[in-house]
Amino acid sequence: MIGGVNVDKNFFNDYFDDENEQEFFDSEDEYEDDYEHRNRKNGKTFTKGFLTALSICMVAIGAALWTTVNNVNSYLNPEVITYESSDTDRDEISSSASSDPEFEVDDAQVNAVVSGVKDEKKDEKSEEKNREVVFTSSPINNKKIMAEYSEAPVYNETLGDFRAHPGIDYEADVDDKVRAMGSGVVKDIYYDDMWGNVVVVEHSDSVESYYCGLAQTALVQMGEVVSAGDFLGTVYAIPCETAEESHVHIAVKENGKWVNPQKFMKSNEN
Repeated sequence: MIGGVNVDKNFFNDYFDDENEQEFFDSEDEYEDDYEHRNRKNGKTFTKGFLTALSICMVAIGAALWTTVNNVNSYLNPEVITYESSDTDRDEISSSASSDPEFEVDDAQVNAVVSGVKDEKKDEKSEEKNREVVFTSSPINNKKIMAEYSEAPVYNETLGDFRAHPGIDYEADVDDKVRAMGSGVVKDIYYDDMWGNVVVVEHSDSVESYYCGLAQTALVQMGEVVSAGDFLGTVYAIPCETAEESHVHIAVKENGKWVNPQKFMKSNEN
């Protein structure tokens, strides 16, 4: 700078070569330092330090831009995570189905299969218990059967019509004692307008025997455990069959339906 005015380097070179002006600079290095200082102040020189700082800034800006783009992409395309049921039956069925790539099964089908398997096991268990039910005692000793079990309609003299006969009638005199045909628990004692006083013995989860036409006073109580041959009550009368000779009506239900009592008699056991 001469007189407060910036000049280019050639001018300084001429100025430095002028022997009359050498008194301003002691050496060429001092001249160079003075040139660089003055021009850096006016923004005309870029030093190595400046370029290094500029490079670092550019790298930082690039990293920040990449992070921002990656976060935006993750937000717009979230990762979907699915979870599978841990139910044992469902896993077994699903694993067997997955072995065939063309076989697909939905939740409704899986539930239906599981339910079917459980029902089948329940039925097998019920049948096994029923097979264990065996009647080893006659309800009335030394008495004959007066009327057989019949699903087809038969004539009822008392009511004057035809209807099914869901049991077996054994000849019996009034006050004869009636015995339990098999072991079980006294489930119920009640009066019925058609069948009179009734004692019900539960032999298994699905098999029950009914002793109808007994006297009002039973010889057992509800909840009492009985064995084959134990006395339940005495013969009295059956309202819907009073026209017939004195007898006791014996009936059996299996799974809620009337069946032939002889199905469980020991003499018919295979």
